[in-house]
Amino acid sequence: MMNRDIERYDVVVVGGGAAGVAAALGSARQGAKTLLVERYGFLGGAATNSLVLSYCGFYVAGTKPSRAVGGVGWELLLELQRLGIDPSPARSKSGNWLVMLDVEAVKFAFDNLVDSPNLDLRFHTRLVSAETEGGRIKSVRLADHAGLHDVEAAAFVDASGEASLSAFASATFSLTGGLGAHLQPASLPVHVGGVPLDVMIEARLLAGIVARYNAKATIPLARDDGGILVRLPGSEGVWWMGVDLMTLGLEGAELARAEMAARRQAWDFLPYLRELPGFDKAFIMATGPQLGIRETRRPRSIGDVTADDGSDGRRRDDGIARGCWPMEVHEAPGRAIYLPIGGEGFFDISYSAIQAETIGNLRLAGRVTGADAKAYGSTRVMGTAFATGHAAGVSAALQSAQGAVPDAAAVRAVLNAQGAIV
Repeated sequence: MMNRDIERYDVVVVGGGAAGVAAALGSARQGAKTLLVERYGFLGGAATNSLVLSYCGFYVAGTKPSRAVGGVGWELLLELQRLGIDPSPARSKSGNWLVMLDVEAVKFAFDNLVDSPNLDLRFHTRLVSAETEGGRIKSVRLADHAGLHDVEAAAFVDASGEASLSAFASATFSLTGGLGAHLQPASLPVHVGGVPLDVMIEARLLAGIVARYNAKATIPLARDDGGILVRLPGSEGVWWMGVDLMTLGLEGAELARAEMAARRQAWDFLPYLRELPGFDKAFIMATGPQLGIRETRRPRSIGDVTADDGSDGRRRDDGIARGCWPMEVHEAPGRAIYLPIGGEGFFDISYSAIQAETIGNLRLAGRVTGADAKAYGSTRVMGTAFATGHAAGVSAALQSAQGAVPDAAAVRAVLNAQGAIV
């Protein structure tokens, strides 16, 4: 069934994760009639659809937390606090700061945040194609259970994670994905229940348990230290990030194999996990609707963020967001390196990194931000995604109003007015 009426917006944002919500709100608050498109029935991206229950990138590493992200991202943390979830950062052994999350509170906090003038929301809606003309996106085609819908806009934001809008618009790519691509592996985060609050989690014992499991397992766990095992705020739940595997992350049949293989590993390891003190009644409470995908493909921007930007802690006059998370590069399942951020512990993400190289009215945000392979390990995290998304939405709104790509100074001025940190 086809809806033949063409809908018109000033800005269309594809993807309702951290970057997409920040983009949509940044755009709507600038007065642009904005549409936010999300394929699931909730917002939040990897935090809610993959149970990645920690925000990285909000705070600069060090002995005391120093904020690198404001604006919409900070508003989300304040909304979580209002809902009774403590968003105070916790310092890891590496010196990096994390904000632990409650998945249902995150969903509801996002619901409350997007109740905003000038912003329309579509759940259970997928992007299926894009029409381009003269180096610009003219319209997108969306699909829901009612049929197909064509939507025109003056500017677009790709916050899809997998760069779906960029691909449909035939943008240029620095990493095209598919066979032969060297990608960071995916993970299956697992919410484990049945661990009483008075149980001290002894994650150091996991390595020995994993060794016994791997000696018998058909498919051993790649994280031989057992991965991450931390208490979730105020509950008998524990967050376990111990299942890694490779997937191209784009094609349905291959994703089906990867999703099922990951769940099988989690269930096969569960009896061994129960060997931990206090874990005798542990059970798998939940996994997300999808794997935690780190990398599939990356569009090329006018000026990609580089590893040197991060290692030197470079500041830029056209900076529209700050990145502070170390360049976390997962070279293979179970093997990650962390390259530190230099300078003051953060770097500026330039305005050019959120502008698509060949599509004049397309902005890039979150995991879609232009970056080389190492810098991507920093720009992809959710705290930073809030910041790049906010900037992308403001830029798109300004372009829709003035008919041309705004300069960095104009975008920075609006971001400052909206509470962002630039």
